[in-house]
Amino acid sequence: MKMTLMGTGTSHGIPCIACDCPVCRSKDKRDKRMRCSAYVTHKNKDKSETSILVDIGPEFRLQALKHKIKKIDAVLLTHSHADHLHGLDDIRIFSHTISSSHLKNPDLGKETEGKGIAIYGNKTTLKDLRSRFSYVFKETQIGGGKPKLHLERAKALDEENAEEFKDVRVLPIPLLHGELKTTGWLFSVTGKDKLVHSIAYLTDLSFIKEKNVQKIIEKGGIIDHLVIDGLRVDPHATHFSFGQAMEVAEKIKPLHTWFIHICHLNFHTQIQEYVEKHLPEFPALSDIVKNGGSVGPAWDGLTISVN
Repeated sequence: MKMTLMGTGTSHGIPCIACDCPVCRSKDKRDKRMRCSAYVTHKNKDKSETSILVDIGPEFRLQALKHKIKKIDAVLLTHSHADHLHGLDDIRIFSHTISSSHLKNPDLGKETEGKGIAIYGNKTTLKDLRSRFSYVFKETQIGGGKPKLHLERAKALDEENAEEFKDVRVLPIPLLHGELKTTGWLFSVTGKDKLVHSIAYLTDLSFIKEKNVQKIIEKGGIIDHLVIDGLRVDPHATHFSFGQAMEVAEKIKPLHTWFIHICHLNFHTQIQEYVEKHLPEFPALSDIVKNGGSVGPAWDGLTISVN
């Protein structure tokens, strides 16, 4: 299973509009950050490939072209803020409805069969999606093609069964982004060693309940990667700081910890220096790093994998 981090920046992206700060002017490619989105792929035992998109921000078209995305089986939404949702219309290339002009002239193209792409999210997220993209759900809409999709409520955490996409099992992890309920996602597969291996993707959070941390540990088996919100050095009302992200990682003990949703206050290299300076405060993470693991900032285009 592979996960490509197509965007690792906060809602403004980096460089920020109208900003001339040193980070926004940086020539280091790792300091150029699109809005957060991830693409998960896995070759199943039956030789098919599962392809899952996590969030679909305003730069999705550019991200999809850059990473040559050809297929999407499902979209998992963390929440409905614009930087995580507002590229939704661009998935119509993967599944679409026909317009009235197509009805009159079938040669213009056929409608995608079935219910379209499944979109998973919590109750608030799906409600907001229906409101902002109301045209998608209006059968009488006249004009170009629309995304064809169906909305699926993310299962409650106390339900034992994860969502399954062939060999990939996905478990929603409830989070809090300030007062907003958001959703993290735990991706798990059975590795070559016959053990469960996982990638935990936790963005846009300022709090996670201890029982949900334990759920990741209990259900995740070997946590090869933890991708986690790490906005900046100082605390923030709705995001983890680097230190808070490391506190959660200390409990989960992943082999590799990656910060995402990073703002423009620090260079990539400065964030890594911060981690190295404060690593001794986290004994479990220190031991992991000594044994070949890692903790640090992610960057756009980083691909992580489990065997």
